[in-house]
Amino acid sequence: MRITEKCFVALALIVAGPVAGADIETLKAECDSCHGPNGNSAYSDVPIIAGQTPEFLSKSLRSFQRWDRPCIKSEYRSGNSAGKRSDMCQVTGKLSDEDITTLAKHYSAQTFTPARQEFDATLASEGAALHEQYCQQCHENGGKTAGRGPRLSGQWTDYLSATLKYVPTGEHLVPPKMERTVADIPSEDIERLMNFYASQQD
Repeated sequence: MRITEKCFVALALIVAGPVAGADIETLKAECDSCHGPNGNSAYSDVPIIAGQTPEFLSKSLRSFQRWDRPCIKSEYRSGNSAGKRSDMCQVTGKLSDEDITTLAKHYSAQTFTPARQEFDATLASEGAALHEQYCQQCHENGGKTAGRGPRLSGQWTDYLSATLKYVPTGEHLVPPKMERTVADIPSEDIERLMNFYASQQD
């Protein structure tokens, strides 16, 4: 996105302002229409948000509000808006701070259900060692613990792969250490890591 477009969007959000204290049930229904019941997505391009930390969820929502992450157009998968196209920048633009805090607390309290997806056992085994080398410090317990970073193990790897490609370009802002790590890991090792995360299904 060009700088002028970002400025226009930011100005529009300032003028319009977020919706203060929107009904939480309405907000949850909108989130669940893409991320699945209680945040457990059934779609490989939509992340599982259940069980992630409230800090990570809040930060992610605010990053979309600031256009610090790519806002990919997608369709609502269910509910009253099924088939309608939108993106996370548009969705978060109407959220108040109270809404973000409430949603983050709600989804962090839900149980993360690992995605059932295909993987290559050999690549997964190699990916486990790479996780220990590159990722374990922030994504502990083999990526199963949501702590310093989000839970990766059991997350949809189509989503993870699509997200990672925007890190070296600066379109998805992450901590400097992660940015350097992602930029330095060869693509074939990224594939091994993805297979490892996909293999964690319990």
